[in-house]
Amino acid sequence: MKNINLVHIGTFGNPLGLKGEIKINMHTLNLDSFNSLSPYLKEDGKTYWVFSKLNLRSNKFIGKLEGCDSRNCVENLKGKKIYTSRKNLPKTKKNQFYVSDLIGCKIKTLNNKLLGNIVNIDNFGAGDLINVQKQKGKSFYIPMNNENIVKIDIKKKIVQVKPIKGILD
Repeated sequence: MKNINLVHIGTFGNPLGLKGEIKINMHTLNLDSFNSLSPYLKEDGKTYWVFSKLNLRSNKFIGKLEGCDSRNCVENLKGKKIYTSRKNLPKTKKNQFYVSDLIGCKIKTLNNKLLGNIVNIDNFGAGDLINVQKQKGKSFYIPMNNENIVKIDIKKKIVQVKPIKGILD
């Protein structure tokens, strides 16, 4: 089910230890940002995840759900997504976008040729990359910078690009 009022802010990872703690892969800038987005919702948008503890330990975000005091309790959570309501997010400034707003946008060249659709924004350490799925064939990446991105129109769901030499070849 796709709910446009929900924004994916984290995903449960592996359980840690025996007392119900679990790693959380956060899609926010930091723990403070994540903490500010409560309440945390399940995919249905109606049911809540209630954490008794959220902290940073050894560069890992760790959570503990209320009433969940054993490893068995959290083992089935791996891969489950954590959402917040879009209204909890801060307003974006000009030329700032949420990843959830970009996913699904069409990627077009300056001469209006459709290259594909955005399936994700990835970052492997050297900057944000737009993951573009072609209509037919494999996906490819376009660096998300001023050299490659000409215009982003969220309302029309179109990102216009002028990819540097070698990206489309």
